[in-house]
Amino acid sequence: MSSSANIHAPLALPSFAAATGAADLEAALAASFARQIAQLARRMGASADGIRWAQRAAFAVSRATSDGHVCVRLATLAQRYDASVDEVRAALRGTAVVTDLADLTSPAPWRPLVIDAQARLYLARYYVYEQRLARALVAHLDQGEQPVPVKEMRACLSRFFGAARNDGVDWQRVAAVLALSGRLVVISGGPGTGKTTTVAMILACLIYAQEAASSSSSLRIALAAPTGKAAQRMQEALRARAAGLPPALAAQLPDTSYTLHRLLRQRPDGSFRYGRDNPLPYDLLVIDEASMIDLALATHLFDAIAPTTRLILLGDKDQLAAVEAGAVFAELSARPAFGRAMQTRLAAALDVDASLFAPDAADEADAALTDCVVWLEHNYRFGLDSPIGQLARAIQRGAAHDALHLLTRAPAEASTDNQQTAALHEDAADTLCAATLAQLEAGFAPYAQAVAQALAQPRHAEHLAPLFDALNHFRVLCATHMGARGVAWLNAQLGAPVRQLTQSAHPAPLWAKGNPWFAGRPVTITRNDYALGLFNGDTGIALPAGDGALRVWFCDSEGRARAIAPAALPPHDTAFALTVHKSQGSEFDRVALVLPAHAHALLTRELVYTAITRAKTSVDIYSSREALAHAIATPTRRDSGLASRIAEALRARADATSS
Repeated sequence: MSSSANIHAPLALPSFAAATGAADLEAALAASFARQIAQLARRMGASADGIRWAQRAAFAVSRATSDGHVCVRLATLAQRYDASVDEVRAALRGTAVVTDLADLTSPAPWRPLVIDAQARLYLARYYVYEQRLARALVAHLDQGEQPVPVKEMRACLSRFFGAARNDGVDWQRVAAVLALSGRLVVISGGPGTGKTTTVAMILACLIYAQEAASSSSSLRIALAAPTGKAAQRMQEALRARAAGLPPALAAQLPDTSYTLHRLLRQRPDGSFRYGRDNPLPYDLLVIDEASMIDLALATHLFDAIAPTTRLILLGDKDQLAAVEAGAVFAELSARPAFGRAMQTRLAAALDVDASLFAPDAADEADAALTDCVVWLEHNYRFGLDSPIGQLARAIQRGAAHDALHLLTRAPAEASTDNQQTAALHEDAADTLCAATLAQLEAGFAPYAQAVAQALAQPRHAEHLAPLFDALNHFRVLCATHMGARGVAWLNAQLGAPVRQLTQSAHPAPLWAKGNPWFAGRPVTITRNDYALGLFNGDTGIALPAGDGALRVWFCDSEGRARAIAPAALPPHDTAFALTVHKSQGSEFDRVALVLPAHAHALLTRELVYTAITRAKTSVDIYSSREALAHAIATPTRRDSGLASRIAEALRARADATSS
């Protein structure tokens, strides 16, 4: 490769002036970073070849992290430019801007780019995040928890889980045994598989076991989730399950929940109050919707967990991963695997054959954690033969043909309120057709009527619960935010009928051209505001207050209402339509999923699965068959090395023990 070539020639790097959208802006930011790395390499005396590869590497890894990857494989970078991995690695190693962990002569501290032993290329901070998280995980597993004796464990299971099933392994009980035996449990299951019920019973077992051990202090328990909506839903669901527990025990369950940022007490500068030097003051921490946690936040979370704290992570490994870089939950829950001692313990506690828990060699090789992971697969909500349940399983398998067969029904059969349904409405135009828009608008007719009824009442705040129930009856979910089939455009279209219906009850000047506010406008918060106590995912509804001015009304988990002036709200969006990402942690009676007309980078198996499992009774998908089949056949793949970092931390622990 010629060393005299212009170092900027191999890359068509966009400028900031050319950035017209989110993708363009991300590309421009990556281009700017790549130029800075190239300039740094030049100042450090790198060859022209090394400068060229440093610029290429910096651009590639920066773009990859904006797409959710933690790293880039050197093989991918080499293939892109028709080079060998050895050639690329050698060129980068000589630039003084790359730390190559396969080269023992590489100095500390970290340089801007890092290549690990498995030939993955990182931004240094993401490699450090992976390393910190892996070490914290392994250290937490090493705290020497004294397991609850098997006899007491059997008593706990019998008391709170009832009679054992006789149709195979009861994985809810397995999760309880793991929680009573160690400090970390990772529970993966789709909607309706009983995650919240399992956690409620686990908490009951832990409280009961502590009382049996004659401990005078009660367990300090905290509930948290990535978004305010998910945290509130977990608390409400847990309270409902707790109704079946003894009153004295139920009284010890937490009566509040937190977003993770609020739990860790994020400061205005982005740092957190709680961390390694100031751990969280809890004996037990339960985190729901853990699939939404990115690598950086997971690292901060594990940094803040005290050595004696038990941690239960709940999520769905098949759902969308975090918006930011990393797919931590999917990696941790990749495979359940149990060592021989745990197999024996499970067999004794559940009175079953230990061979039921012996993983095959492939499962063990894929497992990031041992004795920590449980998959809940029995669905109590949808049932084995329900349309949504069958569709969800076909999507999980990537069986596009089977999924399309299940969805091939006459549109007239879909969207009934009396039975569960799943239907495909073929609409392949770039812009949704009039019939599709009419069906989507009709879905919000009950909500519009509920708003009109609320406006007819003298005290609106006393009638909020029916309004929120009506809003959550139906929701439109989209793959994209912008475009003719995206959230922004659909919110403008779907809000018009509600606005027209309420106009007579609340006329101008609120109806002035360009004013987005109207009675009945639902909004979702998009950024945490700790001063107002509003968090990402919280939903409010605009209604006039006693003085006639519009306020946005929110309800907390206890049903208490509070009103906030629209001008005081943190960043927010109209919420007739949501992106599928934004819908995580929510649940609706009916869901309409609108996909782009053609194959799109955002269309993945996990996106479709997440969308349809937000529904309790019916799913209507508006898409072309080709775009939907493409999505189902395209699993999300995020490059990461967390499993390697965990394996390294485990080897370091073994080496330290043997020495």
